[in-house]
Amino acid sequence: MGVRRVRRVIFLSVTLFLLVTGMTLHLSAVPDAVGAEKIRLTMGGSNTGTWIYMFCAIMVDHWKRYIPDLDITLLATGGTTANYLPMERGETDLAGATNYGDYWAMHGMYFAKNKLSNFCTLIPATKAITHVFTYVDSPIKTWKDMDGKKIHLGARASPTSIIHEEIFKVLGVKPSYIYSTPTEAIDMIKDRRVDGMAYSVGAPWSAIMDIATDRPIRFVNMTPEEQRKVTEALPYAVTFSMPAKTYSFQNEDFHTITAYQNIIVKPGLSEDLAYKLTKVAWERWDEVIKATSAAKWIKPQDVVNMYAPIHPGAAKYYKEIGIQIPERLIYKKK
Repeated sequence: MGVRRVRRVIFLSVTLFLLVTGMTLHLSAVPDAVGAEKIRLTMGGSNTGTWIYMFCAIMVDHWKRYIPDLDITLLATGGTTANYLPMERGETDLAGATNYGDYWAMHGMYFAKNKLSNFCTLIPATKAITHVFTYVDSPIKTWKDMDGKKIHLGARASPTSIIHEEIFKVLGVKPSYIYSTPTEAIDMIKDRRVDGMAYSVGAPWSAIMDIATDRPIRFVNMTPEEQRKVTEALPYAVTFSMPAKTYSFQNEDFHTITAYQNIIVKPGLSEDLAYKLTKVAWERWDEVIKATSAAKWIKPQDVVNMYAPIHPGAAKYYKEIGIQIPERLIYKKK
């Protein structure tokens, strides 16, 4: 082989090597570039068997489907009250919550040893309705009649148990509180080991429907005066009447109070992304209701009943659809 030919082969080989190497380097850089553009968020849910965890899972599915380049990892947690401290530390971006949990966190109560402020409201999720029920043949006719009676509140130190302890305290009623998991509570009601139950949850709650198939039960109404006392004393509480036939055994409207389950986000989330998350949620709300009927109690206007300030990006969307958001309710950087 001549010198000229050898040089030509070497030149072509080197050129081919450089082309292949360059292409490989270019291709290997593409995933990194794409990955850098993808938005990755972490969301605290709740216990996997709870309604709010299921709602969070539904919302995550919608957000990932309708917002390009968004990925959200949903975490099971110890409950909504367990979501505030990780968000305060910047470990999560979104979380399932309640407006009474927001109140307690912002005032350093119960689970929060110090006042927490690194969160704001995105959307309400459902009305957490105070269900108070007893047996059809029970002597309990009023809230005052529960004085000294064994009333189940769910799990000890859970949000629903705390909120009802607060309500009973406001009304001056002193039941004998019973605590356990919701599953055990259902069995205790069926076996009449307790006199009644108070539980804050969206409606219809499957546990009550289950109990009603085995044991005739009825709701215990609040009087207008009791409703007034509670809503004046507890800033997160709202007067509510649950329409007749929400449950098959319920022949009349049930007069009670409600609070809200909601989704909170870290204030540092970009306004554009918070806007998109809010927009997708409400534009797909009919689909959400089909997946979980408890969402039917909510409309966008309910955002003004939240306790934590609203993220500016979310507020932009609410204003666009005609909801008047007072400036005092919009989150402002400290």
